[in-house]
Amino acid sequence: MAHVTLFRMRANPGERDAVIDLFDRWQRGRMPRVKGFVRSVIISSLNDADDLMAEVMFDSRAAYQANSDDPEQDAWYRELRAHLASDPEWFDGKLERESGAMIP
Repeated sequence: MAHVTLFRMRANPGERDAVIDLFDRWQRGRMPRVKGFVRSVIISSLNDADDLMAEVMFDSRAAYQANSDDPEQDAWYRELRAHLASDPEWFDGKLERESGAMIP
C-alpha cells in the first residue's frame, strides 16, 4: 500500500526559491538512490507564494520510514528547515484512491 505524506510549510520571507531549489536538488541527487520513492509535488498558494504544500509518495510505509531514518535525509531536512518560518505541519496516510493523469 502506497504511503503518502502531505505537509504545509511557510518559507521565510525571500526564501521560497531556496525551498524549491532544495526539492530540485533532492530529486537530482537523492531520488535515484532512495528505494520506493514514487513522486513529489510542491504547490504554492495563489494568495501567498511563501505558503507551500507538498505531497510525497512512497510505494510503502517501510520505504518512507527507511528514507526518513537515513542521516543524509535528516541533513537535507535540517537545511530545508532553516528556510522555513516554523516546523512543517505533517499529515501521513495511506493512499486509498487515485484517479486522473499527472500533468507535467
